[in-house]
Amino acid sequence: MIGVQDELEKRNLHSHLVLQIHDELVLEVPCDEIDIVKKMLIERMEGVMQLSVPLTVECNYGKDWLEAHR
Repeated sequence: MIGVQDELEKRNLHSHLVLQIHDELVLEVPCDEIDIVKKMLIERMEGVMQLSVPLTVECNYGKDWLEAHR
């Protein structure tokens, strides 16, 4: 989570972390940053550490939490 926040700041994005629930991150992201943030999140989360099995990440978005989970 810290790495994600650092990356958002480094790229001067207007997106920000709102909440972490177990292995899930919730962010507020302007529409024009969705593709950039989605790509960055997947790269940061899948590459967080080297494991003997692949670490796969799902990244969904929506206007609210329910829409993002459909």
